[in-house]
Amino acid sequence: MMIENPIISLVIFFVILALATIVFYPQKGIFAKYKKFNISNKKVQLEDALKHIFDYEYQELKPTLNSVAGNLRITTDGASKIVTKLRKLNLIEIKNQEILLTQSGKLYALRIIRVHRLWESYLADEIGTKELDWHDQAELIEHSMSPAEADLLSAKIGNPKFDPHGDPIPSKEGILPKKKGISLNEAKTGAAVKILHIEDEPKTIFMDLVREKLFPGKVIKILSKSNKEIIIIADGNEKNISPILASNVNVELVEQEEFIEEIQKDLLSLKVGDTGEILQILPECRGQQRRRLLDFGIVPGAKISVLMKSPLNDPIAFVVKDTIVALRKDQAKQVILKKVG
Repeated sequence: MMIENPIISLVIFFVILALATIVFYPQKGIFAKYKKFNISNKKVQLEDALKHIFDYEYQELKPTLNSVAGNLRITTDGASKIVTKLRKLNLIEIKNQEILLTQSGKLYALRIIRVHRLWESYLADEIGTKELDWHDQAELIEHSMSPAEADLLSAKIGNPKFDPHGDPIPSKEGILPKKKGISLNEAKTGAAVKILHIEDEPKTIFMDLVREKLFPGKVIKILSKSNKEIIIIADGNEKNISPILASNVNVELVEQEEFIEEIQKDLLSLKVGDTGEILQILPECRGQQRRRLLDFGIVPGAKISVLMKSPLNDPIAFVVKDTIVALRKDQAKQVILKKVG
């Protein structure tokens, strides 16, 4: 049916033209944006596959098509296409059905890992982001930050050697120390160990470890072990840890003297007129809150006493190095004492 009214025909023409412009406009049209998103998504998948292969090699495991597919949550056919692409880019090689990173592939993977761990450090120590959000937010930024931007970020936060999980951060030259320590499952009964690393994946297990207040730098002692549980002492309290949780905790042996068996007393244990000697600020106290305590002179070895308490005991006025400092309860409980007198 022909449309005889020229005005209606003109309107229809311009509507069709406008729709075509919205869909096909160069760089800004829907089609261009979809194409750009598709390319970006494929790039992310390639880089995530490289990270996975590197992680397996670092742990002395053998990456496979199934492990790549499982890590990326795609089919084995999809993983096969990604592996084929990585091989064409000379980022991996396959020998005897084993996937191996080339030197170029290792350097590429290390650049992504460097950005991820630097950003986690930035989130933890500069912004004070919650532990459970570090990984997901770093995943969003790792594919878009250039090596030069990563170097600037590293300098801004003091060129850290380890991220907040205890993972070593690759240098800009691509140097990464070898893995240290053993799994908590491998430590012997009676041993005192320091936590070196807490694995952040899967997230559900990491959440359980956070709830148990297990963090890199904490010294614990193993009381007993069985196939069902490991009983440890941490912060003077007994905790039952399942072997599944323990497999995500990496530790190293320390001298028994480093372990504090009694229940640790924090600043809240002091009464008005009491004086204590500071042992440490808990490792889970990070970011601006930690810097604020350090700026107040709340450092290991310093003497601190209670000057007065508010009616609800929050905040509390302390004296440290002849300076009056007001701390809230949630801050005071982060400071552990060595002696109380």
